[in-house]
Amino acid sequence: MRMKFAAALVALLSLSSPCFAQTPPATTTPGTGAADKVAVPIWPVSTVALPEQAVPASFSLGQIEGVDPALLSGVTAKGFARKVAVENQSIGQILVMSVAKGEREETISTEGLTAQFDAKDTNQLFPEKTMEVSGSKSALVAALERLAAPKADDKEKREIKDDVSENPASGSGGNNSEAAGYKTPTVTAAPANEEKEPVTEYRTSTDNCPVRIDMVQGTAVQQNKIQTFTDGALTNDGECTDGAPSYPLKKSYLSCPVDVVDLATMKAWPQYSLYYIDDAGENHPVGECVQDTETVYTITEDEAQCPIFLDFTDGKAVPQAAFVYINRNNSTVQARGCENSTKSAALTMTESAANCPLRHDFAGGRSYELSMWTYLRGGVTYQGAPCTDTGRSFVQEVVYADAGGNNICPAITNMTTKTAILQSRRRITVDGVPQFVTECTPDTATTAILSTTDGCMDPSKWTHDLAANISYGQERFYYLKAGGSREYVTTCQTSAVSYPHSVTITGYQHHDDQLWAYPLMTVTITVNGSPYTIASSQVLPGAAQMVYQPNGTTDKPSGSKSYDGCNAYSNTTRFERWTRPDETEFLKDVGAGTPVGPTWACTYSGGSNVSDWPMVAGSEWWAANDPWDQNDLYASYRATRIAVRDDGTTVSSQTATKTFHCGHDYDGKGNPAGTNPTCPSYPTSSAVSSWRAELGW
Repeated sequence: MRMKFAAALVALLSLSSPCFAQTPPATTTPGTGAADKVAVPIWPVSTVALPEQAVPASFSLGQIEGVDPALLSGVTAKGFARKVAVENQSIGQILVMSVAKGEREETISTEGLTAQFDAKDTNQLFPEKTMEVSGSKSALVAALERLAAPKADDKEKREIKDDVSENPASGSGGNNSEAAGYKTPTVTAAPANEEKEPVTEYRTSTDNCPVRIDMVQGTAVQQNKIQTFTDGALTNDGECTDGAPSYPLKKSYLSCPVDVVDLATMKAWPQYSLYYIDDAGENHPVGECVQDTETVYTITEDEAQCPIFLDFTDGKAVPQAAFVYINRNNSTVQARGCENSTKSAALTMTESAANCPLRHDFAGGRSYELSMWTYLRGGVTYQGAPCTDTGRSFVQEVVYADAGGNNICPAITNMTTKTAILQSRRRITVDGVPQFVTECTPDTATTAILSTTDGCMDPSKWTHDLAANISYGQERFYYLKAGGSREYVTTCQTSAVSYPHSVTITGYQHHDDQLWAYPLMTVTITVNGSPYTIASSQVLPGAAQMVYQPNGTTDKPSGSKSYDGCNAYSNTTRFERWTRPDETEFLKDVGAGTPVGPTWACTYSGGSNVSDWPMVAGSEWWAANDPWDQNDLYASYRATRIAVRDDGTTVSSQTATKTFHCGHDYDGKGNPAGTNPTCPSYPTSSAVSSWRAELGW
């Protein structure tokens, strides 16, 4: 295979010769005479790229004149393809080296079958495009016969292949060692006294056979004929009959761009011609353009296609319309040009000067009135024609001031040169109404700009430099108009006139936290003999700090108390005494002072009244008094005494229980038998007084 590819490259290189690409050789190579040359129709099995370097390619074979179709059945041609540049031309080249069927492959010859073609507009070969290669018919037939021979011939085939491979291609151009070494097989002549049987061969051909158009079936049928060859000579050309290939007829509307239009019925129809595409992918037209009666276009009147017609003689705007229809490509087609619309009536045009600006001739000092024709359609006003002169004109006058004497334009002032330039405008009067026709225009005359303090003597608006103890007055600038009145060009601004300050201390701003004070100053100036206060009791910039003077300490009640039981002490705060610059005193808190006291701070409750001493429940008991032969009755009484401080705190709580003699009984000594005393709920007041004294309550 390496040797075969080398041979293919050599063959392709030989095809790139400019001489070969443009002029056929004058003589045939040995073994490939003109009678032996055959044209072979081929097409790529799949799309093949055409690079500058040769690439492998496989091709299908068509019917070949003089070759048994059975030899071509199922056979694929193999070779190479590329594209080269030769003298500013792009040449496509095909080289078929072998034929293959299944796994078997036979080399045709070292020269192979070749073709050259114009490849300027393509970089690929397509299966639907049939090409034609040419070369030795005998070599091709021999390769096809070897391919069709039984496998027993494999050895012989290999020998042939080996012979071919022993002479690799070398050199370039038209010289090829394989072609030089190739010899036509020797044919042994039959004895003169032997008569050969004639060889009859039947070939299918489309030569001179037309394509029959079947309008009923809608197809184009390729006709062919069976030719009879006897010993290679045509003995019967056959008659053309319908063959197997047939192609459907298709409609082409692009080839018939003119539609059929009937303005009477307001209808239109497209036209088409028939064509078919053959196996090579080529289009073939069939017949002339015919009307497509199945596709009908409705013609309508369309005003959007036309501009409106303006009749200035009659003052009318006449709508125009064209006849149009929508074709099968959804495009609007005009069937008739613009004429007066049958749907919209003529519109009245009006002429108005309000729609146009004035035309100004400043050199001539006049302004001219213009007018415009308009018409109303669908609520929208349209312009019928450009603005044109009406014949009316107005004189232009140069105006500097209005009726009140005020300038209508501001003057152009130059404060560096202290000069002013007046400006004016041109004015016309139309139907009693004045109107300006120019903007402000500077004049050529100048006037001096002067200064004055008039209107600038309000000291509250002056500049006061408190740090420098000086104030500056104000002035403004003006120029004199033609009538002698002033026209001020600036507002009041600071002037160079100065006024010294008079400063008086009127108080102090205390800073007790820092133990110093600022003096509060009142600043005045004298304006036209009258004083004017600039700052009243203010701290001036740069004012000195005046320190406080120490004056001992003092304690003052703080309003809080401290306690030791029922003893209360009044707390104090200690203050440093400082004398301010204005002789007032500032007391600085420096902490706690010496407490004052003590004083009694408690009150008692409980144990003072009889009701404070209730009897303890179940506390009654009897005691025998034998000497008197009697029994004494006793009970326990209890009270609680509480001490509460003036801050609400309970300082102490004391509970005491005391015994009270309630009475006794008598046994046979004058008392009735069975009479017993009882204890009261509360003791007597004398008992309570005795108990309190005992308890210290």
